[in-house]
Amino acid sequence: MAFFTKFFGRTVSEGAAFALGVATAPVLAPAVRELQNEANALHAVVPPDVGVLAAGVAQGQVDEAQARDWAKQRGYGDPQFDALVAIADNGPGLPQLFEAWRRDLIGDDEFTLGLKRLSIEDQWVPALHALKGRLLSLSELANARQQGFVDETQQKSESDLQGLDAGRAEILFQLSGLPLGVETMQQALNRGLIDRVTFDQAIREGHTKTKYTSLAAQLAKPVLHATDYAGLHLRGWITETEMNTGGALSGYSPEHMHLLYLNRGRPAAPGQMATAAARGIDGPAGTPMDRAQFLKGIAESDIRPEWGPMLWEARFLYPPLFQLTRLVQGGAIDPATAADWATKDRYPPEVVSALLAYWQSPTAAKADPHLAKAQTQLWTTTHRSYLSGESDDQVASAALAEAGVTAPTIPQVIALWSHERDLIRKQLTPAQVKKAYIKAVVNEATGQPWTKDDALAGLLERGYSHTDATTFLDE
Repeated sequence: MAFFTKFFGRTVSEGAAFALGVATAPVLAPAVRELQNEANALHAVVPPDVGVLAAGVAQGQVDEAQARDWAKQRGYGDPQFDALVAIADNGPGLPQLFEAWRRDLIGDDEFTLGLKRLSIEDQWVPALHALKGRLLSLSELANARQQGFVDETQQKSESDLQGLDAGRAEILFQLSGLPLGVETMQQALNRGLIDRVTFDQAIREGHTKTKYTSLAAQLAKPVLHATDYAGLHLRGWITETEMNTGGALSGYSPEHMHLLYLNRGRPAAPGQMATAAARGIDGPAGTPMDRAQFLKGIAESDIRPEWGPMLWEARFLYPPLFQLTRLVQGGAIDPATAADWATKDRYPPEVVSALLAYWQSPTAAKADPHLAKAQTQLWTTTHRSYLSGESDDQVASAALAEAGVTAPTIPQVIALWSHERDLIRKQLTPAQVKKAYIKAVVNEATGQPWTKDDALAGLLERGYSHTDATTFLDE
């Protein structure tokens, strides 16, 4: 109205203005649009598009009663609006539709209805129904054949259904799966279980780039560990240069190899070093073994250094038990000193107490080795006399008592000697002994011909004295 007021004043009616605008539309189109916009702003009653309303109802975004009222303002009744809402209703997309069908969340009819909602023509529905069962992927098929779950025919036929021909399916089969690892194949090559051609093929079939195949084959040959090279040099089998060269194969520098060499070697044992110190033998420093060199040896061993001083102080030995007894009996040391030395030689307290009591006894202090020697000689003479029949049981028993044999033991000794005498009597007669000596018969006991000494010994065992045996053999 404001536009027409500019030209015609306020006396012009709205009807005349509208008629004039339509008649002059080609010229006054902008002015007419302004008039229309102003009229719409004053009277905002135009209902929404009926198709948009139907979609809003189908999506639950617009109140259905209000939408139907607006639709009627557009000239659409309830049947027509129901049809538009039905058209606006939609189902899930095709992937979701298949997934719901395969999980048995919907049936065949619902699946077909969903296809129709997607505007799919009837002629495609049977084909889509046939796609319900999934196929293994191309890579899964190739791997299944590699692992023996499907045969070549099945792999290639199902691959063909997915657009992959037999030749490419075969390539995919060859690409599936991996050979044994490079290190394992290197071991197989070293053991002669495979040849170089097979090794190269394993590299190609793995993930290792083929340009490194030759290098991998060369690395199949193992090298000794650096510690082994250090040990070989320590034992004099290889030189220091050879040790460093071998260690370099594992990335060790000469400095590292020198440290390994020092670590592999060990010093002399504590006892050996103690012996060297006692004897004044030179140590590693070129001077007689002393405390400093000893402790250095402990530090270089597996013994922790704090134990070194203790071992140095424990380096001396004490005489064994029989020597202690002799020293006491000879008067070189007293029983208390012997007991102290026995304690330091790690004898338990109860043993040391018993030894001390013995060393302090009159018998131990006055023991004379000549007495033991005389007792042994009397035993021998008595034994020989009894076997020869010169002594009876009573005489032999008295002699044994003088020889220091205890009373309960004497009858047992006499009984044993009696058996021995009976056995001797069953052996060669004196005449047979003499004959064996004269004819140099082989002595079964020695494997040599009988000698005069053998014959004398035999006659002595049979009761002869040495003079009588000599006379008898010389007759």
